[in-house]
Amino acid sequence: WHICARKMNDLADRPLIDVDWRRTLRLVASVAAQEAFPTRVIYGGHPIDGSYLFSFKSGEAPTDADGAQLEQALGRLIDGDLALARKTLPFGEVLAYFEEHGMDASVALLKTRVREQIEVVELAGSTRLRLFPLLGSTGALAEPRPSVRVVPEGILVVYKPNGPGGTFTPSSTLLASFADHRAWGRVHGAYSLGKLNALKGVGREVVDFNLHAEFRQEAKLAAIAEAIRARNEAASGPSHTVGVICIAGPTSSGKTTFATKLAMYLSNYGYHAVALSVDHYYLPLDEQPLYKLRQERADVDYDSIDAMDVPHLNEQLNALLRGEEVMTPVYDMKSGYRNAPGKALQLPATGKAILVLEGIHSLNPAYTSMVEPERLYKIYISPLSALQIDEANTLRTTDHRLLRRMCRDFLFRGYPAARTLSVWDNVRVGEHRWIFPHQDHVDFVMNSAMEYELRILKVYAEPLLSAVLPDDPTFRKAQELLELLHLVNAASSSTVPATSLLREFIGDGAFDCH
Repeated sequence: WHICARKMNDLADRPLIDVDWRRTLRLVASVAAQEAFPTRVIYGGHPIDGSYLFSFKSGEAPTDADGAQLEQALGRLIDGDLALARKTLPFGEVLAYFEEHGMDASVALLKTRVREQIEVVELAGSTRLRLFPLLGSTGALAEPRPSVRVVPEGILVVYKPNGPGGTFTPSSTLLASFADHRAWGRVHGAYSLGKLNALKGVGREVVDFNLHAEFRQEAKLAAIAEAIRARNEAASGPSHTVGVICIAGPTSSGKTTFATKLAMYLSNYGYHAVALSVDHYYLPLDEQPLYKLRQERADVDYDSIDAMDVPHLNEQLNALLRGEEVMTPVYDMKSGYRNAPGKALQLPATGKAILVLEGIHSLNPAYTSMVEPERLYKIYISPLSALQIDEANTLRTTDHRLLRRMCRDFLFRGYPAARTLSVWDNVRVGEHRWIFPHQDHVDFVMNSAMEYELRILKVYAEPLLSAVLPDDPTFRKAQELLELLHLVNAASSSTVPATSLLREFIGDGAFDCH
């Protein structure tokens, strides 16, 4: 395991410094928790907007007094401007320390990825694994000053307020999803990367764990279909039933496979789901607001809702719900204009037809503003893994999605890893602007993460990342992902069912979705 200690002026690239700042905060918060609660183990590091979620290993709910203790301990460490001392220690010494302090995530990781010498960080008498690049001292965290907030799901270490006057409101969607997924992992004995590595590859252990993860996905699909059926049964008439399912989520969440499978689940209740491609509802080039300013095609932001013909979409949605036939647009991205006459579409006259709308703006209330709210069923989908790496770090959702996308880009588009990495930051900008603000205003949150995935994705992604050259701008990120994958025991994809959402990214699936 490799790490580089950094000071704030070591890098000219501020975004990279910010990543190291947040990693350092997680580690220092973990050490502060050990100081504040010497007889209780705390773990977490789940990103919740501008904060990190931690919780007690015992499952006990934190009190306001617990929050105050942690904030005081964290403040003392930051004000002390203490060095994060890098050391290399014998395996047995490090293992004994973690066992003595009940840090089972670190113990499991050490036991499944054994090395004679272990690189660690020592801070204020506490020891942590050196997993990622860090800043050089705790004083670097003084600005902005982190705070602590207690919520029912655990303790939040807040570093970026998101409300007026420096207030912070955490995403209820993320809090609930992480808590739910974390509880599932503990029930099945694989809530950390080391525990996942330890699953036996012979016999039933790995196969059964993977199937449990798959069955959990299927249960959620069944729950959505049942919720829609129940809502429609309770409706006062056909004009008040669910007519449009709106699905949105960040890239590589598995939206295509999810929508396909949901349509099949709905068919078991007699519903006929019809997909409507919203990618064709762009405004013609000469009506694009940004194009009008300079007549430059490159100025058009196709991720923006302003690039969409929202009134036309709403008119056609309502017409389809009334049973009328419409000519949906066929947009030619090369020319920037629509191809006449379009494509005819009419819902089957069964009284049980539902449109499925999947796109970046599907959850934006402005996108379907002319459709009655009772006719909409909104679903947010994202892989929100709760897998602990050690006590202070979890598998980041963004890294999880990036590995999925990298595999898909190579297998189905022939793109090298460097190309996927090079566009990733721009992709995330669009997600933060157009998707995440609406994730808490939905009918259902679909967590598409399956905790066994990382072992499968490693087989595909590791050789791709190893081919990124040192002079490539994406080299550092490639190396960080390789360091993550080095902590993972690889597994064969033979245990992945053909109907799995994961097949969208590694191929050989039952659905033509990728």
